[in-house]
Order: sequence, then C-alpha cells, then structure tokens
Amino acid sequence: MTQNPKIYRIDQAHRLLRKLPTCELIIEKIINTSFAKLGIKGTFSSATLKKVSKDEITYYLYLYDSNETVSDWKDFLPKELTKNEGFIQQKLSLVLFVETEFDIFCIIGGNAFQIILPFIDKSFGLNVYSRIMQPEYDEIASIKSRGITGSRAGLSEQFRDNYRIIDYIKFGKVTKEIHLKLSQETSDLHFGFLKNKENDRIQIYVSKAFKIKKNLDFNELHKVILELVLISELAPSDYLDSYKEITDKNLTDNILHQELITHLFNDTENLGRRISNAHKSFQHDFCNPNNIENFYEADEFRLKEKTENNGYTVFKIVYDRNEIYDAVLNRAVERFGVNDRFNFMNFVRSAYVTCYQDGKHSMGSGFIFHISTEFPYDGTPIFLVDTKWYRLQDSFVEDLKSNTKHVLKTYKASNKILTEPWDKNVIRVEGDYNFKYDSKPNYIVIDTIIADGLELCDIIHYDDNNIYLIHVKYGFQSKIRELTNQITISARRLRETLGTKDKPLLEKIYKRLIEKKHNIDSLSLEGFKSLFDKKISFVFAFTSHLNSDLIVEENIEKYTSNIARYSLIQCSSEMRAYYYDLLNYQIPRK
Repeated sequence: MTQNPKIYRIDQAHRLLRKLPTCELIIEKIINTSFAKLGIKGTFSSATLKKVSKDEITYYLYLYDSNETVSDWKDFLPKELTKNEGFIQQKLSLVLFVETEFDIFCIIGGNAFQIILPFIDKSFGLNVYSRIMQPEYDEIASIKSRGITGSRAGLSEQFRDNYRIIDYIKFGKVTKEIHLKLSQETSDLHFGFLKNKENDRIQIYVSKAFKIKKNLDFNELHKVILELVLISELAPSDYLDSYKEITDKNLTDNILHQELITHLFNDTENLGRRISNAHKSFQHDFCNPNNIENFYEADEFRLKEKTENNGYTVFKIVYDRNEIYDAVLNRAVERFGVNDRFNFMNFVRSAYVTCYQDGKHSMGSGFIFHISTEFPYDGTPIFLVDTKWYRLQDSFVEDLKSNTKHVLKTYKASNKILTEPWDKNVIRVEGDYNFKYDSKPNYIVIDTIIADGLELCDIIHYDDNNIYLIHVKYGFQSKIRELTNQITISARRLRETLGTKDKPLLEKIYKRLIEKKHNIDSLSLEGFKSLFDKKISFVFAFTSHLNSDLIVEENIEKYTSNIARYSLIQCSSEMRAYYYDLLNYQIPRK
C-alpha cells in the first residue's frame, strides 16, 4: 500500500509549545488545543498514542473518526432520488507525528489539517528546497508568489519544459509555492532510492509542506524523513527571496526622498551638455509607473506646473518622451535659478506629466513618480522602482550579477548578427548606427518607423530560416530598462498581430518603410509578411559605456547598474516564458 503524503514541520518556537520539554507533551498540547476549539470535553493524554521507533526516529499515531455527517449531495439531488437514503458519511482522520533529534514532523490524513495548522512552520517546504536547490538545473513546472511591486498581489505562473529556476523573475516577488523537477545531481544525491530509472529526476512540491510527487510506501517515507534530517544540516540559500522592501516611512518619505531631490538638483549642471557629460549625468529611467505601455505608445506629452490658486497650467508640450526629464529641470531652473534648492524641490514635486495618443488623453502622473534609479545610502545600494524603495542586501546584488552573467553567456546571438562596430566618437547618435545597415542585404532598418504607436525594433535581419528583431542601445546602464520595456511590448504586439489574418501591424510598418524610402530588399508586402513565418528571435544589442571596451559578462563588477542587470534578467525571463527567444549581443566599439 502506498500514499502520497505531504510532510509538515511543527514550529516548536510557537508560544504555546516553546516551553514544553518533550515530544509527547507537545503532541498533547496540539491535540488538546484543537479539542478546546472544537468544544470537545475531556483531555487528551499522550499515553494513549501508539508509537514505534526506527533508526532513532520515533513515530506517534493519533487516530480518530470524524463525526458522522449528512452528505451535501442529499441537498443537491432531487428528493425523488434521496428518499429513504441515509447519505451518512464518516471519515477516518489521523496525524502521524515524527520525532527526530531536533525536529518534529507530521503527516496528516482525512480532516486532520486543522489540528496542526496553528502550529506548523509555514516556510518548511521552501526552507528544505533552499538547502538543495541548483538554480541553473532545477526546472519549474508552476509557481505561486506574492507580488511586492506592480499591481498584482498574487501570481500563479505555469511554464513549459526546460524552464529553470534561474530563468524565473524572482525580483519583486515572494515565493509561496513551487512544483518543480530537481536536477539530476540532486535527485541522485538525496533521493536516488526513489528512482525507477537511472535518468529519472525527482519531482517535488514545496510550500508549507514538502512532498515528493510520487506514491511512497512506509519504508520509502522513512528514508525521506532520514534524508530531511540530513538536509536540515546543510546551509540554506536565500536565492528565492534576497531583497527587502523598505517600509520605514521616515526613511523613504524623508531621507531617501531628499536624496533623490539632491540628485535631481545636482543634475541641472548637465542641462544642455548631456552628451559630453554623460558620465556625470544622473543615471535613471523615466517611465509612468502605472502603465508602461500607454506611456511608450503616447505621441504627445503635456508638462504642467502648479498655479498660485493650486490649479495646473501647461508650460510645454513635447512629442518625445526622452525630452520630458530635461524639459522639467529646465523649467525649474528658468523659474528659480540654480541656487534655490527649496523652490526647485517644490517644483519637481508638483510638476505633472499627462500623456495623449491620437489627440485623446491617455493618463497622467506626477513627474517625480516617473523616476526609477539607484544610489548608495549608508553603505548599501538603494533601489527605487515604480515608486517603491528597496534595500539591496549583498545577496541580492550577487544574485543580480550571477543571473546577468548567466543570461549573457547562455543566450548569445551569433557575432554575425551585427557586423558594424560602434565608436561613439565617430557615430554619436543611435539612429546613425542603425542606418549603417540600411543598404545591406538581408537587413531592414525599422528605426523611426512608428505604427500604432509602436516601434517594432531598430533593425530586422533575416536568413533562410530565421528572422531577428534587433533592439539597439548604447551603454549598459539604467537606460537599458527603456530598451527592455520596448522589447517586451514589441513581442506582445507582434504575437497579437501574427494571430490575425491580415497582420495589420506589419502592413502599416511596410507602408511607412515605403513612404520613408527605407531599403526593403525589394520585398513585396506579402514577401515582407512572409519573413515572420520564419523562426522569430528578438535580440538585445548593446555596447560598453566604459572607457575601455570590456565584455560585460566577463567584467560584471565594473558594470555597476543594478537597474540594467535587473531589467535584462526580467526581460529575458518574460520573453522566454511568454513570447519569443531573446538573444543578446554586445556590439564592439571598434
């Protein structure tokens, strides 16, 4: 006979248990507490428990019959069917307590979960997994998490085969439950006695409980318990949750906010000379935190300032989102000069950005809420993303570095994708670099081609079997977040249009290519559309921004932007999970 049990751990630090010296007394307290809640008279004694010992493990069985109840089916079915039928049901319930040297585990059957629920270690399964995980090899089937950033409080995600833990977007989430397949090495090392074939990989479920996803007999369960004892002695990894949101309102609303204002105030020195002072400029990303897509697709931005009667008036209209930041700082300097920090602060706090598309109001938000950035505070990196502040612990930064290197090494594009170097002293503007491919065969430059508010990519490259949609950015800094946002939006819109008969987005792009006289390799409209019948891959193409042209994956310590690392990891994970392959290519500078 076999069962598929979940194994829980009793939290012996619980306030009702922590002073009890023996396992028997702890079991008595747990069961008598449930008696009190259920109004059961009498007191349970551990002397009535049946127990057996094996390999220094002691098993205690608490067994009871639940009360007879009338099945809900009696009320559901027509009376003509239920007449003279009892519909009485009774269920056997049990708790198997397992005493080891340091822990008390338990396995339940029937309706017994409510008995142990107040006393279980609610992170036990996840803690076990943290001691045996191999992020680059363990594969996720599904995962549930709590959202820390963004609008989603709870997330449930399912993945295709070969989706590994290291590919999962863990940042911004707290893991609650995982169904996964362990690596071959971990399967052999810890649970080899459960394998039927040499190449089997053990599947587990972890949350409050730990469960092998396979029916076990009692001897196999006993071996699992013994293995859990050994695993508990291993050092845990904090890989799944390695950051912490800052909840101290005094710190976030006063100290860190003032730090942000200081960075903005000092950045006024770089107005009008961003290119020459790029290394001194305040590194940030600028995007509406409430709706990234609408912000990127807007074609008009009205910048507003407060009036004396607390109303708002438009002081400038811009049509390029990249002009908003400098326009607001310029207006602040225009009104208050370069020495009035107090009025500068009040101005940027109250400035407002409204977005329009096709002449219609899309959305709006305060200027300062658009800023995501990072800077050190009190010796620790501080991360501001979508209005929330995070303290980056050492493990968080190390995880970002490790995952970034993994993405860059694992998902490389061919070095034949882009053949032109990019020397910023010769080619100052991104568009000029992109147009070096306009006359090359098997390349189509999409840069500046806007259709339905979307720039699909900068450059298309194709061969007999593949089409590559290449997005280009100079530098591996916080501006990478803008590029990765564009990639995910483009991928979603492309998938949507390819699901239609006429592919209207591609038709509009083709029409604008003709209007702007871009090279289209003499393709007809149908020929252009047929390119997208090939295997589609997006390409994240970037350069080094350092004085020396260092390879990012080999010199990750020298590329300090956590926003760039975070954005690449997030984009890579989302693309592979939901859209297309994302490859990366570092453009040489010479």
